[in-house]
Amino acid sequence: MKKEYKVEFKSNFDEELEKKWLDLEKNSEITFFQSLNWQKYWSKTCGLNLSKIFTLFYEDNLLVCILPFNINQKFFIKFLNWNGFPFSDYNCPIIRKNFEFKSDHFELILNKIKRTSKFDFINLINNINISYFPNNFLETNKSYKLIFSKKETSVSIISKLQKKVNYEENRIKKSFKIVCDLKPEIDTKKQIINFFIQEKKKQLNRSNAWNYLNIKKFSDYIVNLHEFNSEFIDFSCLKINDKIVSSHIGYKYKKQFYYIFPVYDPAFKKYSVGNILLHKLIKNCDDNNYQLFDFTIGNELYKKKLNNNDIVLFNYLNHNNFIGMICVNFLKFKYKLKNFLNTKKIV
Repeated sequence: MKKEYKVEFKSNFDEELEKKWLDLEKNSEITFFQSLNWQKYWSKTCGLNLSKIFTLFYEDNLLVCILPFNINQKFFIKFLNWNGFPFSDYNCPIIRKNFEFKSDHFELILNKIKRTSKFDFINLINNINISYFPNNFLETNKSYKLIFSKKETSVSIISKLQKKVNYEENRIKKSFKIVCDLKPEIDTKKQIINFFIQEKKKQLNRSNAWNYLNIKKFSDYIVNLHEFNSEFIDFSCLKINDKIVSSHIGYKYKKQFYYIFPVYDPAFKKYSVGNILLHKLIKNCDDNNYQLFDFTIGNELYKKKLNNNDIVLFNYLNHNNFIGMICVNFLKFKYKLKNFLNTKKIV
C-alpha cells in the first residue's frame, strides 16, 4: 500500500510543537544540539531575527521527522541552513527510530520549502548523516570521541594523561594552593563565564580567528548559559590560589559529555592547567558511567591523541538560481582550499 506523506511548517515554538518534539526526541537517535532544550535556548539567544522553518514530516499521519531550518541573509543573499550557527557542532534531522529517511523524502521537503520561502542557495553544515542527501556534499570536518566501553584503548589513554597531569599537579602544589571545582555554585558559574569570555577573546585575537564574541547575540549565548537547565549543562574550573586559571563549559545528554568551551590563562600554560582540568572531567565521566566523552569538532592535537573514535562531518550545498550557484561554487572552493592547507600542515 502506498504511503502518504505530509509536510507541515511552524515558525515558532508553541505547546503543540514542543509536545511533538519531545515525543520524537525520546524515540530517535540525536545529539544534544537537536534536543528541544538546546534548540529553544539557541532560538531565544541567537535566532530571534531569523526566519525559522521548523519542518514536520509525517508518514500516514505519524510524525517521523523534524528538520529545524532557518533562512539567513547576508547582504542581499538568502540561504537555507540548520538552526544552531555557530554553536551547533553536529546537525541532523530528528528521525523516528525504524523510519528510513530517504533522499526522495528530503527532496519533497525542499520543494515544499521552495514554494513558500525565497532563498538563493542551501548551506547545511556539520552533517553527521548524509544518507538522505542527493550527492551534493563535501567532507569538511572531523570530530573526536573517547568511548569508555572500548576499555583497552580508553583505559590506556586515561592512564597516560593521568601520569602527565600528576607531574604538573605536584609541581603546582610545591608553590601554590590548587583546587578543582567540578560542581560550582552560581556565583562561580558566573565567574567561569566571565573568565571564558575574557580569555577566549584574547585567544581568538592572537590567532586572527573570527571573533564571534564581538557579535552581541553570540556573546549573549555565552553570558546567559548559567540560566540553562542545570540537568544538561556542566561548569567546571581549576583554581590556583583562589584564582581561576582554566575552565570549561559543556553539555551532558543521555550519558554523553560534550567538551565545548575550554579555556585557560596563558600565564599558567607551563603547568598544563587545561590538561589537568580535562583529565578531571574525563575521569569523572568514566567514574559516573558515561558512554563517551565527546571532544566535538576541531583538529586540535590533543583531541587526536585522546580519542578512540572519530567521525567525518559533511556540508551539503545546492543552489536555486544563478546567484546561489556563484555562492555554492565559492564555498566549495573555500572548503577544498582549507582541506588542502590542512593536509599540507599534517605533511
